[in-house]
Amino acid sequence: MNKVIIKQIIAGAAILTMAASVNAGIFDKLKDKSKEIAEKLANEKQVEAKDSAGSAATSTSTISLGDGPDDSLISFTKCSDLKVSNVIIGNVGNYTFQQGFSKEKRTGLINREKGQVTKGCILPSLQPMQNIYMEVDTKKLKAKGSSNDWQMQCVQSADPGAGVVTGATEFPYKTSFLSGKDMMLHCGHSEKNVEACAEGSNSSRSSAWSKKLKANGKTMLSVMAVKSTLAPAQGEKLYCQYYNSKTSESLFAFEYLRVR
Repeated sequence: MNKVIIKQIIAGAAILTMAASVNAGIFDKLKDKSKEIAEKLANEKQVEAKDSAGSAATSTSTISLGDGPDDSLISFTKCSDLKVSNVIIGNVGNYTFQQGFSKEKRTGLINREKGQVTKGCILPSLQPMQNIYMEVDTKKLKAKGSSNDWQMQCVQSADPGAGVVTGATEFPYKTSFLSGKDMMLHCGHSEKNVEACAEGSNSSRSSAWSKKLKANGKTMLSVMAVKSTLAPAQGEKLYCQYYNSKTSESLFAFEYLRVR
């Protein structure tokens, strides 16, 4: 092998070595850059996740009802000697009942729980859209005056001095949110804490419930924690009492969380 060929071989080997070295350097730089980008993306994702968690916590935060209305609010209420009974808390929603192989759907008061009256006439506090059902002696209720003598009064729990809440659709202004068919569910249902059931249409079941109440000398009343466009974004607590202008007494009072 002559000297020229040997020099060419040596030169070629040197070029290959340099190319390999350059390529290795490039790949090392790419690896370093990829690592840098990956670390940057990971940090950005951590920041985004933290921000997202903070936003979620803010959006789901609500005012707590706690253990009921403050004593300073209750002090405004003078309870009547007429007492409510059979207090039931629940939500109006769909339930199903079975008739043989057929499964049908109706609407009524579901997720029922027994409620306790405290401090004379204070009902359990309500979450948004919850209902309270109650009964009162019919004769004693009539003795307190006509329906015109009763009115629902609500104030902001945090600022009762601001005066009563106005706008009939903005607070639970009536005591007839539930009907008989909501209480008398169709037989064959799977709801718990339901004392009676009946067959037939909504109308016939309402009649059956009315007949039951009449036999017991009772009148049914009900209220609901209605939503309102006037509520602040985080919600607010309202304290309400069913007030008799003739006797200056209240049949019941309760606090609820009002939201949009």
